[in-house]
Amino acid sequence: MLRNRILSVTAASLLVSLGGAAPAVSEPPAATITVTSPAADSVHPVNSSLFVGWRNDTGQEVDVWLAQDDGSGGTRRLFKLASKASSKPTSELVTAVPPAPDGTGYTVEVTARDTGVRGYSAPFEVGPVPAAGPVVGTSTGSGSGSAGAQGPSPSWFQTQDGHSPR
Repeated sequence: MLRNRILSVTAASLLVSLGGAAPAVSEPPAATITVTSPAADSVHPVNSSLFVGWRNDTGQEVDVWLAQDDGSGGTRRLFKLASKASSKPTSELVTAVPPAPDGTGYTVEVTARDTGVRGYSAPFEVGPVPAAGPVVGTSTGSGSGSAGAQGPSPSWFQTQDGHSPR
């Protein structure tokens, strides 16, 4: 009988400390990392500057990777672009595009160091920037260039006195 009474007193005190039927408390949303740049479908030549931006609500430093679509719905990391990057909520960095083969399906992966929370940029391309029309300053007058050749003819560079400005 004494044993039942102690158990009852313990159970009653536990209920009092829990507060009866307390309302359900929602858990905070899961931490996320959102990569905001580079832009989708942009083209970045090897050794050019690559601007990477992200939002990070994990509060942790991040690693930044160049990754590529592996062809089976996942990605594979190719190069580490930065280690222990900022833990601030909004951050950016500038890095050089590493010597990766020309191609599509590249992304930037930003990963929290402690929890592994990660985010990916939109896919972009590594390779030469496509030509956007004729070269600026192309001469259409008399010159020694052949028909259909890109770029200005040599006479275009000459000044009035016949000397090259170089």
